[in-house]
Amino acid sequence: MSRSEPGLDDPTTGPVTVPRRRRLPRASRVAAGLVVVVAVAVLLVPDRLGLDRFLPFVGFVLVRAPATLAVVVIGLLALAVRARWWPTIVPVLVIAGVSTAALVPRLVPDGPAPDDGPDIVVMVQNVDRGSADVPALAAILRERRPDVVVLPEAGEPFRQRLVAAIPELGYRSWSSVPASEADASGTAILAGPSLGDVRVRPVPARFPWLEVTGGALGPTRLVGAHLASPVPGLIDVWPAELASLARWCAPGTGPAVVVGDLNGTLDLAAFRAGTAGCTDAGDAAGKGLLATWPQALPRWLGAQLDHVLVSGGVGVDGFDVVEVPGTDHRGVLVTVHARA
Repeated sequence: MSRSEPGLDDPTTGPVTVPRRRRLPRASRVAAGLVVVVAVAVLLVPDRLGLDRFLPFVGFVLVRAPATLAVVVIGLLALAVRARWWPTIVPVLVIAGVSTAALVPRLVPDGPAPDDGPDIVVMVQNVDRGSADVPALAAILRERRPDVVVLPEAGEPFRQRLVAAIPELGYRSWSSVPASEADASGTAILAGPSLGDVRVRPVPARFPWLEVTGGALGPTRLVGAHLASPVPGLIDVWPAELASLARWCAPGTGPAVVVGDLNGTLDLAAFRAGTAGCTDAGDAAGKGLLATWPQALPRWLGAQLDHVLVSGGVGVDGFDVVEVPGTDHRGVLVTVHARA
């Protein structure tokens, strides 16, 4: 008689035990969960933790909206598949909820704006150190005929090239820096004939600004600005320049329009503080999460750094975005209802 191989059906071998998968010690699981929760908080709500004035945390605004959506989706899926992970997943979803609550209002239009004064179309287009394609930008100006054009990173060289390309439009123009300065240091402003006899004065800043008054603007002050970026070497200048926007935004300062590359969004506490009292045209139009930088990325990924802000009873309508080759910023066009 042949002998059978020992196996599951051989009573001499005894019961077969399957080794259980070892779990991490409880303390290690708690620590890992805390690391996940803290990492999500730093990514989604650095402003609530006071970290958004420092590098690299200030840069997290570039991915806040898509990151929030990703965390919500992954968190809900994880909760459905591994319910026992709830001590980590629930705090993560709460943090994502806080972030969502800050983002959603910027997707909801505010409704009709005040329309007491003349309509003035304003445009901002950062020209990336004077490298924007002049014929393409000139074509947009011919088509859209904005009354005021603010061009951050445009000095005298770019201003002269652009104005030479559109003599028929009759723009008056100024640059905030002398011809000896590079385009990157300046901000140029073009004022159309419809604006009338306006006055322009420089405003001291790291990259000097220009303020426009008079003419069709009436009592409204319009400032064309390019704020310092929150990058190494300028991170200390950046919050101070944001704070200086209160000169136009704070209650009691009168009707004003702030147009430019402000290098910030409402995701940042310093931006919210400096612009308190102003209405952002992008948010008012329900397009507050539409990215204007960098142009190389899709519009749903990036940050809206280019703004038109109004205060003191000035109204805004619309928020149109244009793309000009040669620059890393998209342009923005908004209709402003100036105070009569």
